[in-house]
Amino acid sequence: MSRPLGRLLAFAGLVLILSAYGCDAGHGFVKDDFGWILSSRDLSNLLNAPTGFFRPVVSFSFALDHALFGLRPFGYGLTNLGLLLSCTALITGMLTAMGARREVALASAMVWALNFQGINMAVLWISGRTALLLTLWSVACAWTWTRGARLASAGFAALAMLSKEEGFVLPAVLTLWAFIDQARMKDDARIWSGIWRRTWLLWVVAVLCLVLRMQSGALTPATAPPFYRYRFDLEMLASNTLSYLDRVGTTPVLALLLFWMLAGAPRAPVSSRLRSESLKGLAWVVLGFLPTILLPVRSSLYAVMPSVGVAMIVAAVADDVVPGLRAAALKRSTIGLTLVFALLLPVYRLRNERYVREAELSASIVAELADLAASRPAGGLVVVRDIRTSERPTAEQAFGPGADSAAALMTGGRLRVWIDPPPSELAGTPAPDLSQAIAVVTVEGGRVRRTP
Repeated sequence: MSRPLGRLLAFAGLVLILSAYGCDAGHGFVKDDFGWILSSRDLSNLLNAPTGFFRPVVSFSFALDHALFGLRPFGYGLTNLGLLLSCTALITGMLTAMGARREVALASAMVWALNFQGINMAVLWISGRTALLLTLWSVACAWTWTRGARLASAGFAALAMLSKEEGFVLPAVLTLWAFIDQARMKDDARIWSGIWRRTWLLWVVAVLCLVLRMQSGALTPATAPPFYRYRFDLEMLASNTLSYLDRVGTTPVLALLLFWMLAGAPRAPVSSRLRSESLKGLAWVVLGFLPTILLPVRSSLYAVMPSVGVAMIVAAVADDVVPGLRAAALKRSTIGLTLVFALLLPVYRLRNERYVREAELSASIVAELADLAASRPAGGLVVVRDIRTSERPTAEQAFGPGADSAAALMTGGRLRVWIDPPPSELAGTPAPDLSQAIAVVTVEGGRVRRTP
């Protein structure tokens, strides 16, 4: 690929990513956002688990945003967008270090960032940055490990493990990568000694991070709520597997197929590098899902980090195809694929609408609470009457079980809030005396009105 076309590809990718997510980021706080900010303002909690999760890197990111932006959600949304762009750049670097051509690596990374599933949730829901931070440090770990920087790799692995629980699979992933790299050696002793030499520091870091987690009071499989407890159910496993394969694979596979068709469906030999890089990508996908595949709750956020493995496979296949293409065919397929993603921008915006509306509803309710807090006695109860119809969003979707955290954060603890009827997570929780409410905020069809 010519240098001007490569630069055009990079610029077009940046414009596509910003167009797909930039206008919809940072419209408001929802659900867990309030609890994360509330608990992260005090850095003395950094090695504890006040939210039930031990993710000190995530807590630190919220503390930093709070110091910079206060309670203005737009700045938090910009942070998430910046994390996405950083992940895209690091994936490009990692794929290049693994042997892919720079332009192929960049295109594969952009397809990862434009995946229809998972990425928008990670960017637009501010708490979705957990998946972005996990991906950022995991890819940085793999990149530096591939380049032989063992100490830096171990440091990035620690940051991934302290961002989200799935980070603990990294030592196993890179041990498999080391085995794939050295599998052609005939001396078993040299194979295993080489693998140990390249990965032992990662395992040490995993043990140290696990010890920190055990001392933090974080949730465990035994103490987690039912929807976070592992369940060995074959039907659920099959359903989760099919769903997650769709989330990580549909967009990149279709993009690769379209690129191949626009290039004239060329034939390419299956190289040994393609086999080894595909195995590495498969190991990344399978082990990346290992901590979540048996959970009853299913989330697109769980697919963000594993989907990098599909990007590795796509890059390896495309890198084998590109050398056999004429310049005209390569230019046609590259520009054609970029135009297709550009034409799909309205679809991205439509898929973002749910997250934007929930955030805007939350911001409207919070504005009412702030107004009440300024004019009413401290300690009063506000009831959010949630009229749940087919027209969304609802207060339950905007706050989940975190309405009181929202009130504590946004009104300085001057008000208490109760959603009526309560969210499903609070079913069975005793309701306060609603007759003592100082005001009622009614939510219906995504609109807010207050009485008195």
